[in-house]
Amino acid sequence: MLFVIGLGGSIALLAVSLLAARTGYVNTLETELLDRPLVEQLLLVVLLAPLIEELVFRLALTARLRLGVLAITGALGLLNFAGGDGPVIVVAAAFALIVLLSGALWIQSLVIGVGRPDASSETGPGAWRDSVARWWEAHPQWPVWFSVAAFGVVHLANYDVSWTVATIVVAPLVVSPQIWLGLMFTIARVRYGWWAGLVLHAFHNLAVWSVTSALG
Repeated sequence: MLFVIGLGGSIALLAVSLLAARTGYVNTLETELLDRPLVEQLLLVVLLAPLIEELVFRLALTARLRLGVLAITGALGLLNFAGGDGPVIVVAAAFALIVLLSGALWIQSLVIGVGRPDASSETGPGAWRDSVARWWEAHPQWPVWFSVAAFGVVHLANYDVSWTVATIVVAPLVVSPQIWLGLMFTIARVRYGWWAGLVLHAFHNLAVWSVTSALG
């Protein structure tokens, strides 16, 4: 059902995306893919892209905060998107902040020892870590919505665009299909596990790639 809703919704939003892209967006992804052999296209679209994106955007979405996972996935996101421009820079900066904060708290946890009695003290060295963990558990919507929004924004890297007020304003519309799909993948990840989100992502990419390749 998530596959059908995701694919149908992304197709419906494609018209909005194409209309918004007329403000100055040129899709360079299709040209780059067509220059590669079919087998390489298949591996990139169906295997590599879903794997990296699911690791970066959805692996850390667990009920209990895992600082190590958050720091590693943040670093992977920073590594992949640091070279972007426009709104993508904002996402890369957010990943950098996530790496700094979660990495520092993770190292602190390793140093003081997670199981030590004083590690959970309100005035002890684990106070900041525990506060962040409690916030994470009490406000799960914020990590989820950040994941969905960031997943959409980074797909602006698929376009060659001169950033102006107009192109920035319509940016969410240009990547509205990806934002919708990010929501579907996130639902699969949260309800059924990370592997479910990965498989859903891969099957969606396979379906889109198959149709575009046949038409091309």
